[in-house]
Amino acid sequence: MSKLIFIILPILLCNLCNLSAQDNDWQLVGEERSVAISGIVTIDGQTIVVHDNKREYEGRIGIITESREGLKYRILEWPDKTLPFDLEALTLIPGSATDMIAMESQGKCHWLVFDQAKMRLAYNGFIQIPGIKWPTNLEGFGLMKVGDKFLAAWGHRGKSKYPGKLFWGWLDFNFRTVKPVDSIEISVEWPTEHVRHISDLKIAENGDCWASASSDLGDDGPFSSAIYRIGKFKFENNQLSFTRIVNSSPVFRFKTRKVEGIELVENGIIVATDDENFGGYIKTVYFK
Repeated sequence: MSKLIFIILPILLCNLCNLSAQDNDWQLVGEERSVAISGIVTIDGQTIVVHDNKREYEGRIGIITESREGLKYRILEWPDKTLPFDLEALTLIPGSATDMIAMESQGKCHWLVFDQAKMRLAYNGFIQIPGIKWPTNLEGFGLMKVGDKFLAAWGHRGKSKYPGKLFWGWLDFNFRTVKPVDSIEISVEWPTEHVRHISDLKIAENGDCWASASSDLGDDGPFSSAIYRIGKFKFENNQLSFTRIVNSSPVFRFKTRKVEGIELVENGIIVATDDENFGGYIKTVYFK
Protein backbone atom coordinates (compact mmCIF):
# COMPACT_ATOMS: atom_id res chain seq x y z
CA MET A 1 0.00 0.00 0.00
CA SER A 2 1.06 3.54 -0.68
CA LYS A 3 -0.05 6.58 1.22
CA LEU A 4 0.08 10.29 0.50
CA ILE A 5 1.03 12.83 3.11
CA PHE A 6 0.51 16.56 2.52
CA ILE A 7 2.59 19.02 4.49
CA ILE A 8 3.32 22.73 4.35
CA LEU A 9 6.96 23.33 5.11
CA PRO A 10 8.36 26.53 6.62
CA ILE A 11 9.40 29.29 4.28
CA LEU A 12 13.05 28.74 5.09
CA LEU A 13 13.29 25.24 3.64
CA CYS A 14 16.93 24.34 4.12
CA ASN A 15 17.79 27.74 2.65
CA LEU A 16 16.68 26.50 -0.76
CA CYS A 17 13.52 28.49 -1.45
CA ASN A 18 13.36 31.56 -3.66
CA LEU A 19 16.87 31.24 -5.05
CA SER A 20 17.25 33.25 -8.23
CA ALA A 21 19.28 31.82 -11.09
CA GLN A 22 21.09 34.12 -13.51
CA ASP A 23 20.23 33.80 -17.19
CA ASN A 24 23.55 35.05 -18.56
CA ASP A 25 25.91 32.12 -18.09
CA TRP A 26 24.34 29.38 -20.19
CA GLN A 27 26.64 27.23 -22.31
CA LEU A 28 25.56 26.53 -25.86
CA VAL A 29 25.35 22.88 -26.88
CA GLY A 30 24.02 23.56 -30.37
CA GLU A 31 21.88 26.14 -32.17
CA GLU A 32 20.06 23.59 -34.31
CA ARG A 33 16.57 22.59 -33.27
CA SER A 34 17.58 18.94 -33.51
CA VAL A 35 20.07 19.48 -30.65
CA ALA A 36 17.42 20.82 -28.24
CA ILE A 37 17.66 18.71 -25.07
CA SER A 38 14.81 16.76 -23.47
CA GLY A 39 16.77 14.72 -20.90
CA ILE A 40 20.25 14.63 -19.36
CA VAL A 41 22.42 12.34 -17.27
CA THR A 42 26.01 12.24 -16.08
CA ILE A 43 27.42 8.75 -16.33
CA ASP A 44 30.95 7.48 -15.93
CA GLY A 45 32.25 11.06 -16.03
CA GLN A 46 30.40 11.89 -19.22
CA THR A 47 27.36 14.07 -19.94
CA ILE A 48 24.81 12.37 -22.17
CA VAL A 49 21.62 13.97 -23.48
CA VAL A 50 18.55 12.84 -25.40
CA HIS A 51 16.39 14.69 -27.92
CA ASP A 52 12.69 14.49 -28.71
CA ASN A 53 13.40 14.19 -32.43
CA LYS A 54 10.99 12.22 -34.58
CA ARG A 55 12.47 12.18 -38.10
CA GLU A 56 14.65 9.28 -39.18
CA TYR A 57 17.65 11.45 -40.09
CA GLU A 58 17.71 13.24 -36.72
CA GLY A 59 19.84 12.13 -33.79
CA ARG A 60 18.24 10.69 -30.68
CA ILE A 61 21.11 10.80 -28.21
CA GLY A 62 24.47 12.53 -27.94
CA ILE A 63 27.44 13.25 -25.72
CA ILE A 64 28.75 16.62 -24.51
CA THR A 65 32.43 17.19 -23.75
CA GLU A 66 34.37 20.28 -22.71
CA SER A 67 37.23 21.87 -24.63
CA ARG A 68 39.14 25.15 -24.62
CA GLU A 69 36.74 26.46 -27.24
CA GLY A 70 33.69 25.55 -25.15
CA LEU A 71 31.33 22.64 -25.23
CA LYS A 72 31.52 20.06 -27.98
CA TYR A 73 28.59 17.86 -28.94
CA ARG A 74 28.42 14.75 -31.05
CA ILE A 75 25.66 12.32 -31.86
CA LEU A 76 25.87 8.79 -30.53
CA GLU A 77 24.52 6.08 -32.80
CA TRP A 78 21.25 4.66 -31.54
CA PRO A 79 22.06 1.02 -30.71
CA ASP A 80 18.87 -0.59 -32.02
CA LYS A 81 17.51 -0.86 -35.55
CA THR A 82 14.22 0.74 -34.49
CA LEU A 83 14.57 4.41 -33.64
CA PRO A 84 12.69 5.74 -30.61
CA PHE A 85 9.95 8.34 -31.06
CA ASP A 86 9.92 11.45 -28.88
CA LEU A 87 12.48 10.71 -26.15
CA GLU A 88 11.65 12.89 -23.15
CA ALA A 89 13.75 11.67 -20.20
CA LEU A 90 17.07 10.07 -19.35
CA THR A 91 18.13 8.67 -15.98
CA LEU A 92 20.91 6.54 -14.53
CA ILE A 93 20.01 3.16 -13.06
CA PRO A 94 21.01 3.46 -9.38
CA GLY A 95 24.02 1.36 -8.49
CA SER A 96 25.31 1.23 -12.06
CA ALA A 97 28.07 3.24 -13.67
CA THR A 98 27.09 2.29 -17.21
CA ASP A 99 23.34 1.62 -17.44
CA MET A 100 20.56 4.14 -18.00
CA ILE A 101 16.94 4.43 -19.06
CA ALA A 102 15.75 6.67 -21.90
CA MET A 103 11.97 7.12 -21.87
CA GLU A 104 9.62 8.04 -24.71
CA SER A 105 6.62 10.29 -24.06
CA GLN A 106 4.28 7.28 -24.17
CA GLY A 107 6.19 5.33 -21.54
CA LYS A 108 8.49 3.08 -23.57
CA CYS A 109 11.69 2.87 -21.49
CA HIS A 110 14.84 1.89 -23.39
CA TRP A 111 17.61 0.22 -21.38
CA LEU A 112 20.95 1.54 -22.65
CA VAL A 113 24.50 0.57 -21.66
CA PHE A 114 27.32 3.07 -22.21
CA ASP A 115 30.80 1.85 -23.14
CA GLN A 116 33.12 4.77 -22.42
CA ALA A 117 36.21 3.09 -23.89
CA LYS A 118 34.49 2.67 -27.26
CA MET A 119 32.23 5.72 -26.83
CA ARG A 120 29.17 3.83 -27.93
CA LEU A 121 25.92 2.41 -26.61
CA ALA A 122 24.56 -1.11 -26.37
CA TYR A 123 20.85 -1.93 -26.29
CA ASN A 124 19.41 -4.11 -23.54
CA GLY A 125 15.76 -4.08 -24.59
CA PHE A 126 12.89 -1.99 -23.30
CA ILE A 127 10.32 -1.85 -20.51
CA GLN A 128 6.85 -0.44 -21.13
CA ILE A 129 5.06 1.55 -18.45
CA PRO A 130 1.47 0.23 -18.55
CA GLY A 131 -1.69 2.25 -18.98
CA ILE A 132 -0.23 5.21 -20.86
CA LYS A 133 -2.75 6.59 -23.33
CA TRP A 134 -3.15 9.95 -25.04
CA PRO A 135 -3.54 12.71 -23.87
CA THR A 136 -1.03 11.55 -21.23
CA ASN A 137 2.32 12.97 -22.30
CA LEU A 138 5.23 11.92 -20.12
CA GLU A 139 8.25 14.23 -19.80
CA GLY A 140 10.04 13.03 -16.67
CA PHE A 141 11.35 9.74 -15.29
CA GLY A 142 13.41 8.97 -12.20
CA LEU A 143 14.65 5.94 -10.28
CA MET A 144 15.58 5.27 -6.66
CA LYS A 145 16.92 2.04 -5.16
CA VAL A 146 14.98 0.85 -2.11
CA GLY A 147 16.71 -2.19 -0.63
CA ASP A 148 16.83 -4.69 -3.46
CA LYS A 149 13.96 -3.02 -5.35
CA PHE A 150 13.70 -0.04 -7.66
CA LEU A 151 11.20 2.75 -7.19
CA ALA A 152 10.27 4.43 -10.46
CA ALA A 153 8.50 7.77 -10.85
CA TRP A 154 7.18 9.22 -14.09
CA GLY A 155 5.50 12.53 -14.80
CA HIS A 156 2.74 13.70 -17.15
CA ARG A 157 3.42 17.30 -18.10
CA GLY A 158 -0.11 18.73 -17.96
CA LYS A 159 -0.95 22.04 -19.58
CA SER A 160 -1.83 25.36 -17.97
CA LYS A 161 -5.12 24.88 -16.06
CA TYR A 162 -4.82 21.09 -16.44
CA PRO A 163 -2.44 19.79 -13.74
CA GLY A 164 0.51 17.54 -14.37
CA LYS A 165 0.52 14.15 -12.72
CA LEU A 166 3.24 12.31 -10.83
CA PHE A 167 3.00 8.51 -10.96
CA TRP A 168 5.12 6.00 -9.10
CA GLY A 169 5.54 2.26 -8.76
CA TRP A 170 8.01 -0.61 -8.70
CA LEU A 171 10.26 -1.44 -11.65
CA ASP A 172 11.47 -5.03 -11.99
CA PHE A 173 14.49 -5.26 -14.29
CA ASN A 174 14.48 -9.06 -14.24
CA PHE A 175 10.93 -9.39 -15.52
CA ARG A 176 10.97 -6.09 -17.45
CA THR A 177 7.79 -4.84 -15.79
CA VAL A 178 6.52 -1.72 -14.04
CA LYS A 179 3.86 -2.11 -11.35
CA PRO A 180 2.11 1.23 -10.73
CA VAL A 181 1.33 2.04 -7.09
CA ASP A 182 -0.17 5.52 -6.88
CA SER A 183 -0.30 9.00 -8.39
CA ILE A 184 -0.98 12.63 -7.50
CA GLU A 185 -1.76 15.77 -9.47
CA ILE A 186 0.95 18.44 -9.61
CA SER A 187 0.40 22.14 -10.26
CA VAL A 188 3.07 24.81 -9.94
CA GLU A 189 2.76 28.49 -9.08
CA TRP A 190 5.26 29.69 -11.70
CA PRO A 191 5.49 29.93 -14.68
CA THR A 192 1.89 31.07 -14.93
CA GLU A 193 1.11 30.93 -18.66
CA HIS A 194 1.30 28.06 -21.16
CA VAL A 195 2.87 26.01 -18.39
CA ARG A 196 3.96 22.40 -18.42
CA HIS A 197 3.81 21.50 -14.74
CA ILE A 198 6.37 18.69 -15.11
CA SER A 199 9.00 18.93 -17.85
CA ASP A 200 11.49 16.57 -16.17
CA LEU A 201 12.05 14.91 -12.80
CA LYS A 202 14.68 13.09 -10.78
CA ILE A 203 14.75 11.35 -7.38
CA ALA A 204 17.65 11.99 -5.00
CA GLU A 205 19.17 9.19 -2.91
CA ASN A 206 17.35 10.53 0.17
CA GLY A 207 13.99 10.31 -1.60
CA ASP A 208 13.58 13.99 -2.49
CA CYS A 209 11.71 14.35 -5.77
CA TRP A 210 12.84 17.27 -7.93
CA ALA A 211 11.00 18.51 -11.00
CA SER A 212 11.26 21.24 -13.59
CA ALA A 213 8.30 23.19 -14.95
CA SER A 214 8.36 25.28 -18.11
CA SER A 215 6.40 27.77 -20.17
CA ASP A 216 6.25 27.29 -23.93
CA LEU A 217 4.37 29.85 -26.04
CA GLY A 218 5.69 28.42 -29.31
CA ASP A 219 8.82 27.41 -31.18
CA ASP A 220 10.20 30.97 -31.01
CA GLY A 221 9.35 31.48 -27.34
CA PRO A 222 9.34 33.36 -25.12
CA PHE A 223 10.28 30.68 -22.60
CA SER A 224 10.59 30.49 -18.84
CA SER A 225 11.22 27.69 -16.35
CA ALA A 226 11.52 26.82 -12.69
CA ILE A 227 12.91 24.03 -10.52
CA TYR A 228 10.90 22.69 -7.58
CA ARG A 229 11.37 20.17 -4.81
CA ILE A 230 7.87 18.77 -5.10
CA GLY A 231 7.98 16.11 -2.38
CA LYS A 232 9.71 13.16 -0.79
CA PHE A 233 9.43 9.39 -1.11
CA LYS A 234 9.80 7.18 1.96
CA PHE A 235 9.71 3.43 2.49
CA GLU A 236 9.03 2.52 6.10
CA ASN A 237 7.41 -0.51 7.71
CA ASN A 238 7.07 -2.06 4.28
CA GLN A 239 4.99 0.91 3.12
CA LEU A 240 5.84 3.35 0.37
CA SER A 241 4.67 6.92 0.92
CA PHE A 242 5.02 10.22 -0.90
CA THR A 243 4.95 13.49 1.02
CA ARG A 244 3.86 16.39 -1.19
CA ILE A 245 5.24 19.83 -0.46
CA VAL A 246 2.20 22.07 -0.72
CA ASN A 247 2.49 25.69 -1.91
CA SER A 248 6.22 25.35 -2.51
CA SER A 249 8.06 28.19 -4.19
CA PRO A 250 10.56 27.67 -7.00
CA VAL A 251 14.08 26.86 -5.87
CA PHE A 252 15.44 28.29 -9.13
CA ARG A 253 13.83 30.45 -11.81
CA PHE A 254 14.94 30.95 -15.42
CA LYS A 255 13.22 33.75 -17.30
CA THR A 256 14.50 33.09 -20.83
CA ARG A 257 14.95 29.31 -21.18
CA LYS A 258 12.75 26.21 -21.43
CA VAL A 259 14.28 23.62 -19.11
CA GLU A 260 13.38 20.05 -20.06
CA GLY A 261 16.30 18.17 -18.53
CA ILE A 262 17.64 18.11 -14.98
CA GLU A 263 20.42 16.08 -13.35
CA LEU A 264 21.18 16.10 -9.62
CA VAL A 265 24.83 16.68 -8.74
CA GLU A 266 26.66 17.46 -5.51
CA ASN A 267 25.19 20.67 -4.03
CA GLY A 268 23.38 21.56 -7.24
CA ILE A 269 21.51 20.67 -10.39
CA ILE A 270 22.57 20.56 -14.04
CA VAL A 271 19.78 22.02 -16.14
CA ALA A 272 19.39 21.57 -19.89
CA THR A 273 17.06 23.32 -22.29
CA ASP A 274 14.84 22.52 -25.23
CA ASP A 275 14.64 26.02 -26.68
CA GLU A 276 13.02 24.73 -29.88
CA ASN A 277 14.25 26.88 -32.80
CA PHE A 278 17.11 28.23 -30.66
CA GLY A 279 18.65 24.83 -29.86
CA GLY A 280 19.91 23.56 -26.52
CA TYR A 281 21.87 25.02 -23.61
CA ILE A 282 23.11 23.72 -20.26
CA LYS A 283 24.33 25.19 -16.98
CA THR A 284 24.85 24.11 -13.39
CA VAL A 285 23.04 25.93 -10.60
CA TYR A 286 24.11 25.53 -6.98
CA PHE A 287 22.25 25.59 -3.68
CA LYS A 288 23.29 28.36 -1.32
